[in-house]
Amino acid sequence: MKKKNLFTLIAAIATAFAATIATSACIYFAYQPEEPECLRDK
Repeated sequence: MKKKNLFTLIAAIATAFAATIATSACIYFAYQPEEPECLRDK
Protein backbone atom coordinates (compact mmCIF):
# COMPACT_ATOMS: atom_id res chain seq x y z
CA MET A 1 0.00 0.00 0.00
CA LYS A 2 2.87 2.35 0.80
CA LYS A 3 4.37 1.90 -2.67
CA LYS A 4 1.08 2.95 -4.30
CA ASN A 5 0.96 6.12 -2.19
CA LEU A 6 4.51 6.97 -3.21
CA PHE A 7 3.70 6.59 -6.91
CA THR A 8 0.55 8.69 -6.47
CA LEU A 9 2.58 11.44 -4.83
CA ILE A 10 5.23 11.35 -7.56
CA ALA A 11 2.51 11.51 -10.25
CA ALA A 12 0.85 14.48 -8.55
CA ILE A 13 4.15 16.36 -8.29
CA ALA A 14 5.04 15.60 -11.92
CA THR A 15 1.60 16.79 -13.07
CA ALA A 16 1.90 20.05 -11.12
CA PHE A 17 5.42 20.59 -12.48
CA ALA A 18 4.30 19.95 -16.08
CA ALA A 19 1.34 22.31 -15.71
CA THR A 20 3.61 25.03 -14.35
CA ILE A 21 6.06 24.67 -17.23
CA ALA A 22 3.27 24.60 -19.85
CA THR A 23 1.54 27.72 -18.55
CA SER A 24 4.75 29.70 -18.20
CA ALA A 25 5.78 28.81 -21.76
CA CYS A 26 2.59 30.37 -23.10
CA ILE A 27 3.71 33.80 -21.88
CA TYR A 28 6.72 33.75 -24.19
CA PHE A 29 4.55 33.14 -27.27
CA ALA A 30 2.54 36.28 -26.46
CA TYR A 31 5.69 38.42 -26.67
CA GLN A 32 6.34 39.68 -30.18
CA PRO A 33 9.37 41.93 -30.60
CA GLU A 34 9.32 44.80 -33.06
CA GLU A 35 10.74 43.97 -36.48
CA PRO A 36 13.93 45.86 -37.36
CA GLU A 37 13.59 48.46 -40.12
CA CYS A 38 16.26 46.77 -42.25
CA LEU A 39 14.09 43.63 -42.51
CA ARG A 40 10.83 45.38 -43.43
CA ASP A 41 9.48 45.42 -46.98
CA LYS A 42 9.85 48.78 -48.61
